[in-house]
Amino acid sequence: MLNPDVRHLLTDVLRPPTGWRLDAAVATTYTLDLSSLLLAPLSMAAYEQAEAGIESAAPHQLLEAIRRYAGRTTVFCQAGGIHVPTTYRKLTVFAEEAIIEVAPPPSRVFHPKIWVLRFTNASGDLTHRLACLSRNLTGDRSWDTVFMAEEDATAPHQMAAEPAAAFLKDLLTMSVRPVADARAALIRDLAATLSDRSLGVPPPFTSGTLYPMGTPGGMGWPVPASTDRCLVVSPFLDASTGRRIAGGSTIVSRAETFNRLGAAPLDGHELMVLQPYADAPPDVIADGQEAEGSGGTLEVKSGLHAKVFAWDVGGTGTLLAGSANATSAAFGGNIEFGVLLSGPVAHCGAAAILNDDDKETGLIRLLQPYKPSDEPVPDPAFDLERAIEEFHSALATNGPELHVTGDADAYNVQLEWASPPPQLGESWLRPITLKAAHDRRLGDHNGWRGLGLSDLTAFVAVRTRLERHGITVERSSALRATLVGAPADRARRVLRDLLSKIEDILRYLALLLQDPGIDDVASAILWGTHDEGAKHSADPHRWVDDLVLVEPLVHAFGRDDDSLDRVSSLLDDLRDEEGRLPDLGPDFDTLWRVVSAARETQ
Repeated sequence: MLNPDVRHLLTDVLRPPTGWRLDAAVATTYTLDLSSLLLAPLSMAAYEQAEAGIESAAPHQLLEAIRRYAGRTTVFCQAGGIHVPTTYRKLTVFAEEAIIEVAPPPSRVFHPKIWVLRFTNASGDLTHRLACLSRNLTGDRSWDTVFMAEEDATAPHQMAAEPAAAFLKDLLTMSVRPVADARAALIRDLAATLSDRSLGVPPPFTSGTLYPMGTPGGMGWPVPASTDRCLVVSPFLDASTGRRIAGGSTIVSRAETFNRLGAAPLDGHELMVLQPYADAPPDVIADGQEAEGSGGTLEVKSGLHAKVFAWDVGGTGTLLAGSANATSAAFGGNIEFGVLLSGPVAHCGAAAILNDDDKETGLIRLLQPYKPSDEPVPDPAFDLERAIEEFHSALATNGPELHVTGDADAYNVQLEWASPPPQLGESWLRPITLKAAHDRRLGDHNGWRGLGLSDLTAFVAVRTRLERHGITVERSSALRATLVGAPADRARRVLRDLLSKIEDILRYLALLLQDPGIDDVASAILWGTHDEGAKHSADPHRWVDDLVLVEPLVHAFGRDDDSLDRVSSLLDDLRDEEGRLPDLGPDFDTLWRVVSAARETQ
């Protein structure tokens, strides 16, 4: 159990079962990386490139996956918890509406990490899957856990999905701004179809309970006061929780966490940390260097990030895995989500996790004992980062609005607030599409002039520097603003810009029509535009008309699937203000009208 040799990928969680396709998805995360969000639809579309990262993804597949699934996917994250990307991708415009910021409870955080997925098949049947993780929707490289359960009538043990359905409905009441009607309706419908379903409990567990925390129907502290054996794995820990854990427990955390508390609150427990090479990110291991300490960061990017509470009582082993750290905030107001699982003590619980033998590698193999400092070691940087995080969350809930004026030649953008923003240290802001040279100090004239269409965005980067007692901390995040006055067809214009070349459109059509032959011709046309190869492609449109599009369109018509619907949607979005399509050849319009007329008579 929790075998460190067994790895699981989020791409596997999101990939539909054979014969099914994604119908609706809701995710929750504390922090959000936009590149990770853009990659999620690749897995939903079952494209293999999703595992290789966004830089390796085929552009036309990434574009189609985002356009196809962004409207059916909603990601709730903490207000002020969006990462500022090092490189802004134009594709982000298609996913803007999928991101919903949540206002955390006072002095608490929005911290759950789940995916709720609904799939449908050709017969219209529905099936559901739930994943509960300790990892945020980011590119962090840390030790985390993932639990997945789905509808499985053959599973000998079942657990009710209703707590997850209620949690989805609660999410709609937490958003910073109202969720769009169509998106809110889809989430409510997902909650409705999930509420009376059961999910199979994976072996070796024999019972399971979904475990939301911080909501009106949320759960509380799960660990009994007395256990035969207890294990707590958590990157963060506070003194009150250290005293609450049953005496003689094994606590696995980070060295800086133990040192912040000092020895007294941890007396009587066995304290463990990851061994140095297990705690190092992969590139550091390759270089043979030690990993840098994470200091006071609120987000763990490498090393230990898993959260597990496991205990044994008699013949039963139990564990709670999910988002909750071993802190009083996690069980006293944070919005969290976990799953409580029980089974035979020989295979489940604390002893089973720590057991290490010839049959299975135990977690203990990655650990080593740790002795904390006798007295608490202050970490002022940690406190400053927490203050900045709360400040950015407050900014996000203060109604930021980006007002757009001008036209396609040059847009002007002005940042305004529904109520005066709070102040903390020094802060600078800019649209995330612009470089740091365009930062404007918060409180000054926060405007930007001469922007292009692709510079218009709903996201504002905020960078705050805070200094106290000789310690300086700087932290950045992105806020989602209300975009006022931007062109209503902004996404369509960006699409036309992304598909401005004939070979790009052909590759996209090849994907939609499921015909790789078009992709081959697109490559030939692209090669033929080079100076040395231009003689091979004197009339590329003839290739498009006669050899490329007719046969795939006829095949798609015969299959009677949704590929022609997606082609129709693409062509509608590619038409300019006068209704004209890009030049795909003199007869393409006629060909498409024939196909469209035939579809209407079916």
